[in-house]
Amino acid sequence: MPLRPPIQLLALALALACLPVSQTAQQPAPAPQQVVTPSNRKARQVVDAAIAALGGERYLQADQLSGRGHLYSFNSAGQLADAGTQFWLYRAFPDRERIELTKHRDVIYIYAAGKGWEITFRGVAPLLNRQVADYQNLAAHSLDVILKTWAQDPHTLMLDQGLNNYDQNQVETVQFTAQNGDNATVDFSAVTQLPMRVQWRRSDPDTGGHFNQSVVYGNWASIGGIETPFSLDRYQGPQRTDQRFFDQISYAPFPDSVFTPKPLKK
Repeated sequence: MPLRPPIQLLALALALACLPVSQTAQQPAPAPQQVVTPSNRKARQVVDAAIAALGGERYLQADQLSGRGHLYSFNSAGQLADAGTQFWLYRAFPDRERIELTKHRDVIYIYAAGKGWEITFRGVAPLLNRQVADYQNLAAHSLDVILKTWAQDPHTLMLDQGLNNYDQNQVETVQFTAQNGDNATVDFSAVTQLPMRVQWRRSDPDTGGHFNQSVVYGNWASIGGIETPFSLDRYQGPQRTDQRFFDQISYAPFPDSVFTPKPLKK
């Protein structure tokens, strides 16, 4: 955008209604055009400026990212829970990921094709449905999905929420509602136009309640003409759960085989 035993690491590594068809026309009826208002006109301007600041077409076309760094977790009091661990990350847009943890790279999580696996010296084990669902929820609300998929869909509703303050910075907030009804808000820096935070609402499967989940982006640097965040902080409500710092990031292609779960070599 990231020590504990593997079961705790996992937490980190962690439609439209049918339109009637007439008897004389077999093609689906086109969706109605949105009414252009000052709010969504301003939102489009903010989003277009952000994409340009990120690298324009270079950013939009980048679909693979790899990198390495250190990941830290936090306890319920908001304090560091460990000394951190090294990680190596491979991500393919929109929802495939492999993360290798520890300096020996011997704890691995892979998410691909709607499934997930944990790989350790014991072998390959499938992840629980809930664990996979947690990752899919994060991936579905990632900054890349919002800007590369939602913002490019003419049926996505974007509304400007005006200027706000976040972390002592002035931001322009845009609310996105995708065609399937999913939604999120993004805070864009009023100075650099770069995204600072993504927020969305989630339900708690244990309590049935709801909370805001968010990812905060920082330490931006240009990699091959693409502005890239080297730090990501994840929150559940006001509580920070983990923090990821990258030492190195690349957009060079890598083989799809990294997403195939294979036992570790002994």
